[in-house]
Amino acid sequence: MKVLVDLTKQKFEHSTVSFYDSKTIFFDAATFLPPTVSFKVWGAGLMPDFDWTKYVDISKEVKIKSIREKTPGNETAIQGFGTLTFKNVVAGKISISPYDSGEFLKDKHGNQVEFKREWTLENIDNECFEYCLDTSIYFPYGACDLKLYAKGNVTFEFDSDNCVNYLDYITNPNRRETFWGYFKDESLTTNSYNYEDLDRKDERTAYNRTLPKAGRSWWQKLFGSE
Repeated sequence: MKVLVDLTKQKFEHSTVSFYDSKTIFFDAATFLPPTVSFKVWGAGLMPDFDWTKYVDISKEVKIKSIREKTPGNETAIQGFGTLTFKNVVAGKISISPYDSGEFLKDKHGNQVEFKREWTLENIDNECFEYCLDTSIYFPYGACDLKLYAKGNVTFEFDSDNCVNYLDYITNPNRRETFWGYFKDESLTTNSYNYEDLDRKDERTAYNRTLPKAGRSWWQKLFGSE
């Protein structure tokens, strides 16, 4: 069942929907920022205080009811894509720190590489609301700090059929089914990096750090240098 959540003027760090840390956004840092910004998010989470009764009849949603009863103190993981949409976007800025073999990529001087872009920050006024996403980004693959300033509505749409128990999600050793499940969508990931390039070392369980690790070989394939 499709669920549309209104996140207008909600601070994402305190929202009932989580985009933090191991979630992956498919945001394109284009030259110009359009007035409507919409992108896919893989693996978003629904926090324990998410009010399901606003969207579904829990008594009829057996799967959701079972998840909430089994782990009421944990978020509910969305093992699939959701779509985050911002209306009347005025400005924005992004910072991306690419991953490299379990660490951040560094330049020849040993400094952490960071890609930055800003869009019309001079247009921000008191009517704008700041939305912050501290998460990971698909391309270039790394840690991402995205801020969008908008005056319109913000929504997140997902399919409740993709909801799974969070503990099952993070302890599943097959990351192709969980954190890297988006590789199954060939329209987004064809001719991109492979799972084997993301984690060159022995696979780590998700107990410690759920963020995937990008390999140096992947970076060299993309750009031809370190």
